[in-house]
Amino acid sequence: MHTFLLWLHPLVQAGAALIGFWAMWQGFKRVQMLLGKKVIFPWKQHVKLGAWGLCLWATGALAFYTTHAVFGYAHITGLHAWLAWPIIGLSLFGLASGYVMDRHKQKRKWLPIFHGLSNCILVCLVLLECWTGIALCLQWL
Repeated sequence: MHTFLLWLHPLVQAGAALIGFWAMWQGFKRVQMLLGKKVIFPWKQHVKLGAWGLCLWATGALAFYTTHAVFGYAHITGLHAWLAWPIIGLSLFGLASGYVMDRHKQKRKWLPIFHGLSNCILVCLVLLECWTGIALCLQWL
């Protein structure tokens, strides 16, 4: 069972990364639209994909329980474990700010900027997390 959990985490998080990157691509379309370019911004799909990606990234922290169950300790994966904390925080901020913008539609300046910038930072951290995760998987093979 524990071996299954060790492989389930990277598979789910790889799916989360694809979903999150797709939502980010759509967010860039929104920025282009605001800058005057004629593009279609799929608002509802962006919200749905973004929520799924952010929720999956935030719940990726359940891997702490897996490493504790398998190895007896959490945070044994070094940088990979420590990167999870800002990823969780930024994911929760992305969910909250996205929820506010989706539920209370109005003209805003700063919240969309903070939402987009924090999610850009989040995607960069997720890429680094993927890199460290792949290194861990190769190490265990």
